[in-house]
Amino acid sequence: MNIFFSQKRNWFFLAFAVVLIVGIFLRSYEFSDWMHYQLDQARDVLIVDVAHEYGPGELPLQGPRAAGSFLRLGPAHYYLSYLGSLFFGVSPAGASAYVLVFSVLAIPLFYFFARRFFSSWLSLGLTALFSCSLFLVSYSRFLWNPNTLPFFVLLYFYGLLRVVDIAEERRGWWLIIAAGALGIASQLHFIAFVTLPIAGVVILLARRPRIAFRSWFVAIGLVLFLYVPVIINDVKTGGDNAREFFSVAFSRAEDEEGNSHTLVEKVVRNVTEHSLASWLLLTGEQSAELFQTRPIEGQSVFFDIRCDRGCRDGLWLGGVSLGLFMSFFVALALLWMRERDGRRRDFLLVVSVWFGVLFVFFLPMAFDFSPRFFLLFAPLVFVFLGFVLHIVLQSLPKKLGRSFTIGLVSVSLLSNLVYVGVYFSELSRSSWDSTLSIGTDRILKEKIRVTLEQQNAIVDYLSGAYEQEPRPFFVHGQAEYKRAFWQLIEARDLPRESLSLEKIYRDAYYVVIVRTQSDLDAYIKKYLEVFNLVEKKEFGTLTVFLMEAKPEAVTAERKKPRVDSRDPQFSPGVQVRYLWRQVFE
Repeated sequence: MNIFFSQKRNWFFLAFAVVLIVGIFLRSYEFSDWMHYQLDQARDVLIVDVAHEYGPGELPLQGPRAAGSFLRLGPAHYYLSYLGSLFFGVSPAGASAYVLVFSVLAIPLFYFFARRFFSSWLSLGLTALFSCSLFLVSYSRFLWNPNTLPFFVLLYFYGLLRVVDIAEERRGWWLIIAAGALGIASQLHFIAFVTLPIAGVVILLARRPRIAFRSWFVAIGLVLFLYVPVIINDVKTGGDNAREFFSVAFSRAEDEEGNSHTLVEKVVRNVTEHSLASWLLLTGEQSAELFQTRPIEGQSVFFDIRCDRGCRDGLWLGGVSLGLFMSFFVALALLWMRERDGRRRDFLLVVSVWFGVLFVFFLPMAFDFSPRFFLLFAPLVFVFLGFVLHIVLQSLPKKLGRSFTIGLVSVSLLSNLVYVGVYFSELSRSSWDSTLSIGTDRILKEKIRVTLEQQNAIVDYLSGAYEQEPRPFFVHGQAEYKRAFWQLIEARDLPRESLSLEKIYRDAYYVVIVRTQSDLDAYIKKYLEVFNLVEKKEFGTLTVFLMEAKPEAVTAERKKPRVDSRDPQFSPGVQVRYLWRQVFE
Protein backbone atom coordinates (compact mmCIF):
# COMPACT_ATOMS: atom_id res chain seq x y z
CA MET A 1 0.00 0.00 0.00
CA ASN A 2 2.80 2.43 0.86
CA ILE A 3 4.49 1.60 -2.45
CA PHE A 4 1.22 2.34 -4.28
CA PHE A 5 0.85 5.76 -2.67
CA SER A 6 4.54 6.49 -3.23
CA GLN A 7 4.22 5.72 -6.94
CA LYS A 8 1.05 7.79 -7.18
CA ARG A 9 2.82 10.72 -5.52
CA ASN A 10 5.78 10.36 -7.90
CA TRP A 11 3.45 10.42 -10.91
CA PHE A 12 1.84 13.57 -9.54
CA PHE A 13 5.18 15.34 -9.08
CA LEU A 14 6.21 14.30 -12.58
CA ALA A 15 2.96 15.68 -14.02
CA PHE A 16 3.40 18.92 -12.07
CA ALA A 17 6.96 19.24 -13.38
CA VAL A 18 5.71 18.76 -16.96
CA VAL A 19 3.06 21.46 -16.49
CA LEU A 20 5.66 23.87 -15.11
CA ILE A 21 8.24 23.07 -17.81
CA VAL A 22 5.68 23.54 -20.60
CA GLY A 23 4.61 26.84 -19.04
CA ILE A 24 8.23 28.03 -18.85
CA PHE A 25 8.84 26.99 -22.46
CA LEU A 26 5.77 28.80 -23.79
CA ARG A 27 6.75 31.98 -21.97
CA SER A 28 10.49 31.97 -22.71
CA TYR A 29 10.84 30.47 -26.22
CA GLU A 30 12.37 33.14 -28.49
CA PHE A 31 11.56 35.62 -25.72
CA SER A 32 13.84 38.37 -27.00
CA ASP A 33 13.47 37.98 -30.78
CA TRP A 34 9.67 37.65 -30.79
CA MET A 35 9.01 40.37 -28.23
CA HIS A 36 6.12 42.78 -28.69
CA TYR A 37 7.93 46.15 -28.66
CA GLN A 38 5.97 49.33 -29.19
CA LEU A 39 5.51 52.77 -27.67
CA ASP A 40 5.04 51.82 -24.00
CA GLN A 41 7.83 49.25 -24.08
CA ALA A 42 10.28 51.76 -25.60
CA ARG A 43 9.32 54.31 -22.93
CA ASP A 44 10.05 51.84 -20.13
CA VAL A 45 13.32 50.59 -21.60
CA LEU A 46 14.54 54.16 -22.07
CA ILE A 47 13.94 54.90 -18.37
CA VAL A 48 15.88 51.77 -17.40
CA ASP A 49 18.71 52.61 -19.82
CA VAL A 50 19.13 56.11 -18.38
CA ALA A 51 19.18 54.70 -14.84
CA HIS A 52 21.96 52.31 -15.86
CA GLU A 53 23.96 55.06 -17.53
CA TYR A 54 23.75 57.69 -14.79
CA GLY A 55 22.72 55.68 -11.72
CA PRO A 56 19.47 54.71 -9.96
CA GLY A 57 18.93 58.35 -9.01
CA GLU A 58 17.47 58.74 -12.51
CA LEU A 59 14.52 56.49 -11.65
CA PRO A 60 11.24 58.42 -11.33
CA LEU A 61 9.06 58.77 -8.24
CA GLN A 62 5.94 57.88 -10.21
CA GLY A 63 5.09 55.20 -12.73
CA PRO A 64 3.26 55.19 -16.07
CA ARG A 65 0.11 57.18 -16.68
CA ALA A 66 -3.27 55.49 -16.36
CA ALA A 67 -4.66 55.21 -19.88
CA GLY A 68 -6.61 58.23 -21.09
CA SER A 69 -5.65 60.47 -18.16
CA PHE A 70 -2.79 62.31 -16.50
CA LEU A 71 -3.06 60.19 -13.34
CA ARG A 72 0.19 58.38 -12.63
CA LEU A 73 0.55 54.99 -10.99
CA GLY A 74 3.27 54.05 -8.53
CA PRO A 75 6.79 53.34 -9.86
CA ALA A 76 7.03 49.64 -8.90
CA HIS A 77 7.01 48.62 -12.57
CA TYR A 78 10.09 50.73 -13.32
CA TYR A 79 11.94 49.57 -10.22
CA LEU A 80 11.28 45.89 -10.92
CA SER A 81 12.32 46.36 -14.52
CA TYR A 82 15.54 48.07 -13.41
CA LEU A 83 16.31 45.29 -10.91
CA GLY A 84 15.69 42.66 -13.59
CA SER A 85 18.06 44.40 -15.98
CA LEU A 86 20.81 44.31 -13.32
CA PHE A 87 20.72 40.51 -13.54
CA PHE A 88 19.76 39.96 -17.18
CA GLY A 89 21.44 42.85 -18.97
CA VAL A 90 20.66 46.32 -20.27
CA SER A 91 18.42 45.50 -23.22
CA PRO A 92 14.72 45.23 -23.98
CA ALA A 93 14.87 41.55 -22.99
CA GLY A 94 16.77 42.32 -19.78
CA ALA A 95 14.30 45.04 -18.79
CA SER A 96 11.44 42.62 -19.52
CA ALA A 97 12.94 39.71 -17.59
CA TYR A 98 11.01 40.40 -14.40
CA VAL A 99 7.74 39.95 -16.32
CA LEU A 100 8.91 36.52 -17.46
CA VAL A 101 10.04 35.53 -13.95
CA PHE A 102 6.79 36.50 -12.20
CA SER A 103 4.68 35.02 -15.00
CA VAL A 104 6.42 31.69 -14.44
CA LEU A 105 6.07 31.96 -10.65
CA ALA A 106 2.34 32.57 -11.09
CA ILE A 107 1.95 28.96 -12.30
CA PRO A 108 2.86 27.17 -9.02
CA LEU A 109 1.21 29.98 -7.06
CA PHE A 110 -2.06 29.32 -8.87
CA TYR A 111 -1.78 25.64 -7.95
CA PHE A 112 -1.37 26.46 -4.25
CA PHE A 113 -4.31 28.86 -4.47
CA ALA A 114 -6.56 26.28 -6.18
CA ARG A 115 -5.45 23.60 -3.72
CA ARG A 116 -7.19 25.49 -0.92
CA PHE A 117 -10.46 24.14 -2.34
CA PHE A 118 -9.90 21.45 -4.97
CA SER A 119 -8.25 18.04 -4.93
CA SER A 120 -4.60 17.81 -5.95
CA TRP A 121 -5.34 16.35 -9.39
CA LEU A 122 -8.15 18.77 -10.23
CA SER A 123 -5.92 21.64 -9.05
CA LEU A 124 -3.18 20.33 -11.33
CA GLY A 125 -5.56 20.16 -14.30
CA LEU A 126 -6.65 23.76 -13.73
CA THR A 127 -3.00 24.78 -13.33
CA ALA A 128 -2.20 23.14 -16.68
CA LEU A 129 -4.88 25.29 -18.32
CA PHE A 130 -3.50 28.37 -16.55
CA SER A 131 0.00 27.45 -17.71
CA CYS A 132 -0.96 27.06 -21.38
CA SER A 133 -3.60 29.78 -21.78
CA LEU A 134 -2.88 31.79 -24.93
CA PHE A 135 -4.06 34.95 -23.18
CA LEU A 136 -1.66 34.55 -20.25
CA VAL A 137 1.21 33.32 -22.44
CA SER A 138 0.86 36.38 -24.69
CA TYR A 139 1.00 38.86 -21.80
CA SER A 140 3.98 37.11 -20.22
CA ARG A 141 6.26 37.68 -23.22
CA PHE A 142 6.84 41.45 -23.20
CA LEU A 143 7.30 44.46 -20.94
CA TRP A 144 4.19 46.32 -19.76
CA ASN A 145 3.13 47.46 -16.32
CA PRO A 146 -0.07 45.30 -16.07
CA ASN A 147 1.59 42.07 -17.22
CA THR A 148 2.57 40.73 -13.79
CA LEU A 149 -0.84 41.36 -12.24
CA PRO A 150 -1.82 37.65 -12.26
CA PHE A 151 1.07 36.85 -9.90
CA PHE A 152 0.67 39.73 -7.46
CA VAL A 153 -3.14 39.53 -7.41
CA LEU A 154 -2.95 35.79 -6.74
CA LEU A 155 -0.38 36.35 -4.00
CA TYR A 156 -2.60 39.00 -2.42
CA PHE A 157 -5.71 36.83 -2.28
CA TYR A 158 -3.77 33.72 -1.31
CA GLY A 159 -2.30 35.70 1.57
CA LEU A 160 -5.79 36.81 2.61
CA LEU A 161 -6.97 33.19 2.51
CA ARG A 162 -4.24 32.26 4.96
CA VAL A 163 -5.04 35.32 7.09
CA VAL A 164 -8.70 34.35 7.59
CA ASP A 165 -7.94 30.64 8.15
CA ILE A 166 -8.60 30.02 11.87
CA ALA A 167 -6.21 27.05 11.80
CA GLU A 168 -3.35 29.16 10.40
CA GLU A 169 -0.61 29.76 12.97
CA ARG A 170 1.21 32.48 11.01
CA ARG A 171 -1.65 34.81 10.17
CA GLY A 172 0.45 37.85 10.98
CA TRP A 173 3.13 36.90 8.47
CA TRP A 174 0.55 36.21 5.80
CA LEU A 175 -1.02 39.61 6.43
CA ILE A 176 2.38 41.20 5.81
CA ILE A 177 2.83 39.16 2.61
CA ALA A 178 -0.64 40.18 1.41
CA ALA A 179 0.19 43.81 2.19
CA GLY A 180 3.40 43.60 0.16
CA ALA A 181 1.52 42.09 -2.78
CA LEU A 182 -1.10 44.83 -2.49
CA GLY A 183 1.57 47.52 -2.39
CA ILE A 184 3.02 46.31 -5.69
CA ALA A 185 -0.14 45.18 -7.52
CA SER A 186 -1.89 48.49 -6.85
CA GLN A 187 0.97 50.28 -8.62
CA LEU A 188 0.62 48.20 -11.78
CA HIS A 189 -2.87 49.28 -12.86
CA PHE A 190 -5.48 51.81 -11.78
CA ILE A 191 -8.18 49.14 -11.46
CA ALA A 192 -5.98 47.15 -9.08
CA PHE A 193 -5.28 50.33 -7.10
CA VAL A 194 -9.02 50.79 -6.46
CA THR A 195 -10.46 47.27 -6.30
CA LEU A 196 -7.88 45.29 -4.34
CA PRO A 197 -8.05 47.36 -1.13
CA ILE A 198 -11.87 47.31 -1.26
CA ALA A 199 -11.95 43.54 -1.70
CA GLY A 200 -9.44 43.08 1.12
CA VAL A 201 -11.42 45.23 3.55
CA VAL A 202 -14.66 43.34 2.75
CA ILE A 203 -12.98 39.96 3.31
CA LEU A 204 -11.32 41.01 6.57
CA LEU A 205 -14.54 42.56 7.92
CA ALA A 206 -16.48 39.42 7.01
CA ARG A 207 -14.10 37.11 8.89
CA ARG A 208 -12.48 39.45 11.46
CA PRO A 209 -9.30 37.40 12.01
CA ARG A 210 -7.44 37.82 15.29
CA ILE A 211 -4.01 39.20 14.47
CA ALA A 212 -1.46 40.85 16.72
CA PHE A 213 -1.32 44.65 16.56
CA ARG A 214 2.35 44.58 15.58
CA SER A 215 1.49 42.58 12.44
CA TRP A 216 -1.11 45.18 11.44
CA PHE A 217 1.43 47.90 12.12
CA VAL A 218 4.09 46.24 9.95
CA ALA A 219 1.60 45.46 7.14
CA ILE A 220 0.27 49.02 6.95
CA GLY A 221 3.80 50.37 7.28
CA LEU A 222 4.95 48.17 4.38
CA VAL A 223 2.24 49.51 2.07
CA LEU A 224 3.09 53.08 3.05
CA PHE A 225 6.79 52.39 2.51
CA LEU A 226 6.11 51.10 -1.01
CA TYR A 227 4.20 54.33 -1.70
CA VAL A 228 6.89 56.66 -0.33
CA PRO A 229 8.01 57.74 -3.85
CA VAL A 230 4.43 58.62 -4.83
CA ILE A 231 3.88 60.53 -1.60
CA ILE A 232 7.11 62.51 -2.03
CA ASN A 233 6.19 63.45 -5.60
CA ASP A 234 2.72 64.58 -4.53
CA VAL A 235 4.17 66.68 -1.72
CA LYS A 236 6.50 68.39 -4.21
CA THR A 237 3.67 69.03 -6.69
CA GLY A 238 1.11 70.14 -4.14
CA GLY A 239 -1.13 67.10 -4.55
CA ASP A 240 -1.45 67.07 -8.35
CA ASN A 241 -1.70 63.29 -8.58
CA ALA A 242 -4.32 63.06 -5.84
CA ARG A 243 -6.47 65.55 -7.75
CA GLU A 244 -6.01 63.51 -10.93
CA PHE A 245 -7.16 60.40 -9.07
CA PHE A 246 -10.49 61.95 -8.12
CA SER A 247 -10.87 63.35 -11.62
CA VAL A 248 -10.44 59.89 -13.14
CA ALA A 249 -12.58 58.15 -10.52
CA PHE A 250 -15.64 60.25 -11.40
CA SER A 251 -15.25 60.50 -15.17
CA ARG A 252 -16.19 57.03 -16.44
CA ALA A 253 -19.82 57.66 -17.38
CA GLU A 254 -19.44 57.71 -21.19
CA ASP A 255 -17.84 55.46 -23.78
CA GLU A 256 -15.10 56.44 -26.22
CA GLU A 257 -17.70 57.82 -28.66
CA GLY A 258 -19.24 60.06 -26.02
CA ASN A 259 -22.41 57.97 -25.67
CA SER A 260 -23.99 57.52 -22.26
CA HIS A 261 -25.59 54.16 -21.47
CA THR A 262 -28.25 52.92 -19.10
CA LEU A 263 -27.45 50.63 -16.19
CA VAL A 264 -29.18 47.75 -17.97
CA GLU A 265 -27.00 48.26 -21.05
CA LYS A 266 -23.88 48.31 -18.90
CA VAL A 267 -24.83 45.11 -17.09
CA VAL A 268 -25.54 43.37 -20.41
CA ARG A 269 -22.27 44.58 -21.89
CA ASN A 270 -20.36 43.65 -18.74
CA VAL A 271 -21.71 40.09 -18.86
CA THR A 272 -20.95 39.92 -22.58
CA GLU A 273 -17.34 41.03 -22.14
CA HIS A 274 -16.74 38.65 -19.23
CA SER A 275 -18.29 35.75 -21.14
CA LEU A 276 -16.11 36.29 -24.20
CA ALA A 277 -13.02 36.84 -22.04
CA SER A 278 -13.68 33.60 -20.15
CA TRP A 279 -14.01 31.71 -23.43
CA LEU A 280 -10.78 33.24 -24.70
CA LEU A 281 -8.90 32.39 -21.51
CA LEU A 282 -10.09 28.78 -21.48
CA THR A 283 -9.76 27.98 -25.20
CA GLY A 284 -7.59 30.60 -26.92
CA GLU A 285 -10.37 30.91 -29.54
CA GLN A 286 -11.05 34.51 -30.62
CA SER A 287 -13.97 34.41 -33.06
CA ALA A 288 -16.82 34.11 -30.53
CA GLU A 289 -19.26 37.03 -30.72
CA LEU A 290 -22.30 38.28 -28.85
CA PHE A 291 -24.72 41.02 -29.85
CA GLN A 292 -23.93 44.67 -29.17
CA THR A 293 -26.24 47.33 -27.76
CA ARG A 294 -26.58 50.95 -28.84
CA PRO A 295 -28.53 53.73 -27.10
CA ILE A 296 -31.76 54.89 -28.76
CA GLU A 297 -32.06 58.66 -29.00
CA GLY A 298 -34.61 59.97 -26.54
CA GLN A 299 -34.86 56.68 -24.65
CA SER A 300 -33.48 56.25 -21.14
CA VAL A 301 -34.48 52.61 -20.60
CA PHE A 302 -34.62 50.82 -23.95
CA PHE A 303 -31.71 50.22 -26.30
CA ASP A 304 -31.08 48.86 -29.78
CA ILE A 305 -29.58 45.37 -30.27
CA ARG A 306 -27.22 44.95 -33.21
CA CYS A 307 -25.46 41.94 -34.67
CA ASP A 308 -23.72 42.32 -38.05
CA ARG A 309 -22.47 39.54 -40.34
CA GLY A 310 -19.26 39.04 -38.36
CA CYS A 311 -21.30 38.88 -35.16
CA ARG A 312 -23.70 36.31 -36.62
CA ASP A 313 -20.83 34.09 -37.80
CA GLY A 314 -19.44 33.85 -34.27
CA LEU A 315 -22.75 34.03 -32.42
CA TRP A 316 -23.04 30.29 -31.76
CA LEU A 317 -19.65 30.28 -30.04
CA GLY A 318 -20.70 33.40 -28.18
CA GLY A 319 -23.77 31.53 -26.99
CA VAL A 320 -21.56 28.71 -25.72
CA SER A 321 -19.34 31.23 -23.93
CA LEU A 322 -22.38 32.88 -22.32
CA GLY A 323 -23.74 29.51 -21.21
CA LEU A 324 -20.37 28.58 -19.75
CA PHE A 325 -20.14 31.89 -17.91
CA MET A 326 -23.62 31.43 -16.44
CA SER A 327 -22.70 27.90 -15.33
CA PHE A 328 -19.91 29.38 -13.23
CA PHE A 329 -22.41 31.11 -10.97
CA VAL A 330 -24.81 28.20 -10.81
CA ALA A 331 -21.89 26.12 -9.52
CA LEU A 332 -20.82 28.87 -7.11
CA ALA A 333 -24.35 29.15 -5.71
CA LEU A 334 -24.64 25.37 -5.27
CA LEU A 335 -21.31 25.23 -3.47
CA TRP A 336 -22.34 28.05 -1.13
CA MET A 337 -25.44 26.04 -0.20
CA ARG A 338 -23.68 22.69 0.17
CA GLU A 339 -20.26 23.48 1.58
CA ARG A 340 -19.77 23.24 5.35
CA ASP A 341 -15.99 23.08 5.63
CA GLY A 342 -14.70 26.36 7.08
CA ARG A 343 -11.60 26.63 4.92
CA ARG A 344 -13.54 25.98 1.74
CA ARG A 345 -16.18 28.53 2.70
CA ASP A 346 -13.37 31.04 3.17
CA PHE A 347 -12.26 30.22 -0.37
CA LEU A 348 -15.78 30.77 -1.71
CA LEU A 349 -15.95 34.09 0.14
CA VAL A 350 -12.63 35.33 -1.25
CA VAL A 351 -13.49 34.31 -4.81
CA SER A 352 -16.98 35.84 -4.58
CA VAL A 353 -15.69 39.15 -3.23
CA TRP A 354 -12.80 39.21 -5.73
CA PHE A 355 -15.19 38.79 -8.66
CA GLY A 356 -18.00 40.93 -7.24
CA VAL A 357 -15.83 43.99 -6.62
CA LEU A 358 -14.28 43.74 -10.09
CA PHE A 359 -17.64 43.25 -11.80
CA VAL A 360 -19.19 46.28 -10.08
CA PHE A 361 -16.13 48.42 -10.80
CA PHE A 362 -16.21 47.43 -14.48
CA LEU A 363 -19.83 48.59 -14.90
CA PRO A 364 -19.07 52.29 -15.56
CA MET A 365 -16.47 51.32 -18.17
CA ALA A 366 -18.37 48.38 -19.67
CA PHE A 367 -18.25 49.98 -23.12
CA ASP A 368 -14.54 50.83 -22.89
CA PHE A 369 -13.04 47.44 -22.03
CA SER A 370 -9.42 46.75 -22.86
CA PRO A 371 -8.14 43.16 -22.88
CA ARG A 372 -5.52 43.96 -20.23
CA PHE A 373 -8.31 44.62 -17.70
CA PHE A 374 -8.91 40.88 -17.56
CA LEU A 375 -5.44 40.21 -16.18
CA LEU A 376 -7.03 40.87 -12.76
CA PHE A 377 -9.90 38.52 -13.55
CA ALA A 378 -7.95 35.78 -15.37
CA PRO A 379 -7.18 33.43 -12.43
CA LEU A 380 -10.86 33.43 -11.46
CA VAL A 381 -11.91 31.90 -14.78
CA PHE A 382 -9.94 28.74 -14.08
CA VAL A 383 -11.26 28.64 -10.51
CA PHE A 384 -14.84 28.99 -11.75
CA LEU A 385 -14.29 26.16 -14.22
CA GLY A 386 -13.00 24.17 -11.25
CA PHE A 387 -16.27 24.83 -9.41
CA VAL A 388 -18.23 23.42 -12.35
CA LEU A 389 -16.02 20.34 -12.53
CA HIS A 390 -16.18 19.91 -8.76
CA ILE A 391 -19.99 19.80 -8.97
CA VAL A 392 -19.76 17.33 -11.87
CA LEU A 393 -17.45 15.05 -9.89
CA GLN A 394 -19.82 15.16 -6.92
CA SER A 395 -22.97 14.61 -8.97
CA LEU A 396 -22.06 11.97 -11.57
CA PRO A 397 -20.92 8.39 -11.04
CA LYS A 398 -17.21 8.28 -10.25
CA LYS A 399 -15.94 6.97 -13.61
CA LEU A 400 -18.28 9.14 -15.67
CA GLY A 401 -17.41 12.26 -13.67
CA ARG A 402 -13.69 11.64 -14.03
CA SER A 403 -14.02 10.94 -17.75
CA PHE A 404 -16.00 14.14 -18.29
CA THR A 405 -13.50 16.20 -16.28
CA ILE A 406 -10.44 14.75 -18.02
CA GLY A 407 -12.10 15.17 -21.42
CA LEU A 408 -13.09 18.81 -20.85
CA VAL A 409 -9.69 19.78 -19.45
CA SER A 410 -7.93 17.96 -22.30
CA VAL A 411 -10.01 19.66 -25.01
CA SER A 412 -9.46 23.08 -23.43
CA LEU A 413 -5.74 22.40 -23.04
CA LEU A 414 -5.37 21.17 -26.62
CA SER A 415 -7.30 24.16 -27.96
CA ASN A 416 -5.01 26.62 -26.19
CA LEU A 417 -1.88 24.78 -27.33
CA VAL A 418 -3.10 24.84 -30.94
CA TYR A 419 -3.73 28.59 -30.80
CA VAL A 420 -0.41 29.22 -29.06
CA GLY A 421 1.20 27.31 -31.93
CA VAL A 422 -0.63 29.52 -34.44
CA TYR A 423 0.52 32.62 -32.55
CA PHE A 424 4.14 31.43 -32.54
CA SER A 425 3.90 30.64 -36.26
CA GLU A 426 2.72 34.20 -36.94
CA LEU A 427 5.60 35.63 -34.91
CA SER A 428 8.15 33.47 -36.72
CA ARG A 429 6.80 34.47 -40.15
CA SER A 430 6.52 38.19 -39.44
CA SER A 431 10.17 38.89 -40.31
CA TRP A 432 9.92 37.52 -43.86
CA ASP A 433 6.26 36.97 -44.87
CA SER A 434 4.81 40.24 -46.16
CA THR A 435 1.44 38.55 -46.85
CA LEU A 436 0.94 37.41 -43.25
CA SER A 437 -2.65 37.82 -42.06
CA ILE A 438 -3.68 37.31 -38.42
CA GLY A 439 -7.44 37.87 -38.30
CA THR A 440 -9.09 39.18 -35.15
CA ASP A 441 -6.75 39.79 -32.22
CA ARG A 442 -8.71 40.12 -28.97
CA ILE A 443 -5.59 39.91 -26.80
CA LEU A 444 -3.11 42.56 -27.93
CA LYS A 445 -5.36 44.28 -30.51
CA GLU A 446 -2.59 44.08 -33.10
CA LYS A 447 -3.30 44.69 -36.78
CA ILE A 448 -0.32 42.55 -37.77
CA ARG A 449 2.55 40.80 -36.00
CA VAL A 450 5.76 42.80 -35.60
CA THR A 451 8.66 41.49 -33.52
CA LEU A 452 11.74 43.00 -31.92
CA GLU A 453 13.78 40.79 -34.25
CA GLN A 454 12.37 42.69 -37.24
CA GLN A 455 12.91 46.04 -35.61
CA ASN A 456 16.53 45.21 -34.81
CA ALA A 457 17.04 44.04 -38.40
CA ILE A 458 15.79 47.41 -39.63
CA VAL A 459 18.13 49.25 -37.26
CA ASP A 460 20.99 47.01 -38.50
CA TYR A 461 20.12 48.12 -42.03
CA LEU A 462 20.15 51.80 -41.03
CA SER A 463 23.40 51.29 -39.15
CA GLY A 464 24.94 49.89 -42.34
CA ALA A 465 23.86 52.98 -44.26
CA TYR A 466 25.37 55.18 -41.55
CA GLU A 467 28.70 53.35 -41.76
CA GLN A 468 28.87 54.01 -45.50
CA GLU A 469 28.02 57.69 -45.13
CA PRO A 470 27.47 59.13 -41.64
CA ARG A 471 24.35 61.29 -41.57
CA PRO A 472 21.68 61.86 -38.92
CA PHE A 473 18.43 59.93 -39.33
CA PHE A 474 15.10 61.73 -39.46
CA VAL A 475 12.63 58.97 -38.63
CA HIS A 476 8.87 58.65 -38.88
CA GLY A 477 6.49 55.71 -38.74
CA GLN A 478 3.05 54.60 -37.73
CA ALA A 479 2.19 55.63 -34.18
CA GLU A 480 2.58 52.25 -32.51
CA TYR A 481 6.15 51.72 -33.77
CA LYS A 482 7.63 55.20 -34.18
CA ARG A 483 8.95 55.73 -30.65
CA ALA A 484 10.18 52.15 -30.48
CA PHE A 485 12.43 52.82 -33.46
CA TRP A 486 13.59 56.09 -31.97
CA GLN A 487 14.74 54.26 -28.84
CA LEU A 488 16.41 51.40 -30.74
CA ILE A 489 18.29 53.79 -33.03
CA GLU A 490 19.50 55.93 -30.12
CA ALA A 491 20.60 52.79 -28.26
CA ARG A 492 23.09 52.22 -31.12
CA ASP A 493 24.46 55.76 -30.62
CA LEU A 494 23.15 56.79 -34.03
CA PRO A 495 22.03 60.43 -34.38
CA ARG A 496 18.23 60.56 -34.58
CA GLU A 497 15.61 63.26 -35.07
CA SER A 498 11.87 63.20 -35.68
CA LEU A 499 10.91 63.73 -39.30
CA SER A 500 9.18 66.99 -40.21
CA LEU A 501 8.45 68.53 -43.61
CA GLU A 502 8.86 72.07 -42.30
CA LYS A 503 12.66 72.06 -42.60
CA ILE A 504 14.56 69.89 -45.07
CA TYR A 505 18.27 69.26 -44.54
CA ARG A 506 20.72 68.20 -47.23
CA ASP A 507 22.98 66.21 -44.92
CA ALA A 508 20.45 63.69 -43.60
CA TYR A 509 18.77 60.34 -44.13
CA TYR A 510 14.99 60.41 -44.11
CA VAL A 511 13.38 57.18 -42.95
CA VAL A 512 9.71 56.19 -43.02
CA ILE A 513 8.67 52.80 -41.59
CA VAL A 514 5.21 51.46 -42.44
CA ARG A 515 3.28 48.22 -42.17
CA THR A 516 3.79 46.38 -45.46
CA GLN A 517 0.08 45.75 -45.89
CA SER A 518 -0.76 49.45 -45.55
CA ASP A 519 -1.50 51.57 -48.62
CA LEU A 520 2.19 52.30 -49.12
CA ASP A 521 1.78 54.55 -52.16
CA ALA A 522 -0.73 56.78 -50.38
CA TYR A 523 1.33 56.87 -47.17
CA ILE A 524 4.61 57.79 -48.85
CA LYS A 525 3.21 60.14 -51.51
CA LYS A 526 3.68 63.40 -49.59
CA TYR A 527 7.25 62.45 -48.67
CA LEU A 528 8.26 61.73 -52.26
CA GLU A 529 7.33 65.31 -53.17
CA VAL A 530 10.39 66.55 -51.26
CA PHE A 531 12.60 63.43 -50.98
CA ASN A 532 14.30 61.13 -53.47
CA LEU A 533 13.86 57.44 -52.74
CA VAL A 534 17.24 55.81 -52.09
CA GLU A 535 15.83 52.37 -51.34
CA LYS A 536 12.59 50.65 -50.46
CA LYS A 537 13.21 47.50 -48.45
CA GLU A 538 10.80 44.96 -47.01
CA PHE A 539 11.34 43.34 -43.62
CA GLY A 540 8.37 41.01 -43.65
CA THR A 541 5.37 42.83 -42.22
CA LEU A 542 7.26 46.16 -42.14
CA THR A 543 8.59 48.19 -45.06
CA VAL A 544 11.33 50.82 -44.83
CA PHE A 545 11.68 53.80 -47.14
CA LEU A 546 15.20 55.28 -47.05
CA MET A 547 15.25 58.72 -48.66
CA GLU A 548 17.34 61.85 -49.08
CA ALA A 549 16.32 65.44 -49.72
CA LYS A 550 15.69 66.70 -53.25
CA PRO A 551 18.11 69.55 -53.97
CA GLU A 552 15.30 72.01 -54.69
CA ALA A 553 13.56 71.17 -51.38
CA VAL A 554 16.60 71.78 -49.15
CA THR A 555 16.20 74.62 -46.63
CA ALA A 556 19.42 74.06 -44.63
CA GLU A 557 22.62 72.05 -44.86
CA ARG A 558 22.63 70.25 -41.53
CA LYS A 559 20.66 70.39 -38.32
CA LYS A 560 22.54 71.10 -35.13
CA PRO A 561 22.64 68.02 -32.88
CA ARG A 562 20.06 67.88 -30.12
CA VAL A 563 21.28 68.54 -26.61
CA ASP A 564 19.12 66.30 -24.45
CA SER A 565 18.47 67.29 -20.85
CA ARG A 566 18.56 64.62 -18.17
CA ASP A 567 15.71 66.44 -16.43
CA PRO A 568 12.33 65.32 -17.82
CA GLN A 569 10.29 67.97 -19.62
CA PHE A 570 6.52 68.33 -19.17
CA SER A 571 3.88 70.27 -21.07
CA PRO A 572 2.06 73.12 -19.30
CA GLY A 573 -0.80 71.81 -17.17
CA VAL A 574 0.71 68.33 -16.84
CA GLN A 575 1.90 67.31 -13.38
CA VAL A 576 5.66 67.03 -12.92
CA ARG A 577 7.19 63.61 -12.30
CA TYR A 578 10.38 64.04 -10.29
CA LEU A 579 13.45 61.82 -10.29
CA TRP A 580 15.11 60.57 -7.11
CA ARG A 581 18.14 62.67 -8.03
CA GLN A 582 16.02 65.81 -8.06
CA VAL A 583 14.67 65.11 -4.57
CA PHE A 584 18.15 65.41 -3.07
CA GLU A 585 19.47 68.25 -5.22
